[in-house]
This record gives sequence, C-alpha cells and structure tokens, in this order.
Amino acid sequence: MDLQTVVQLIGNVGFPIALSLILLQTILIKFNKQMEGLEKRLAQLDKTMNLLLRTFHQSDSKAAISQDKKDDG
Repeated sequence: MDLQTVVQLIGNVGFPIALSLILLQTILIKFNKQMEGLEKRLAQLDKTMNLLLRTFHQSDSKAAISQDKKDDG
C-alpha cells in the first residue's frame, strides 16, 4: 500500500478505521504465511508417518516369517 492510497483511505473513512484495515491486512498476510508453513510441515509429517508405518509393517512381516520358520523347524 503506497502513501497516497493510505492518505486517501484516511480521508475517506477516518483514521481509526483506516488503521484497523491496515492492521487487518498485515495480520492476514502473516496468518497466510504461517498457514503455508504449517501445510508444508504437515505434508512432511505425513511422509514421515507413512515411512514409519511401512518400516514397521516390514519388520513385523519379517518377525512373523522368522517365527513361522522356528515353529516349522
């Protein structure tokens, strides 16, 4: 927002309302950035959880196979 736009906004709606709008815009921009960061972190967490589950299932399958071999042997 450039200076001329801010001055025009203050002239049209008054200082308190203009300041509120400027602060609201700033807060929304920061909020959107934080949400994007959280989305990236959640995606990474999802990948990590899937990797852990696959690893767990693989080790669980190997343990079951080795247990079956012990029971047969």
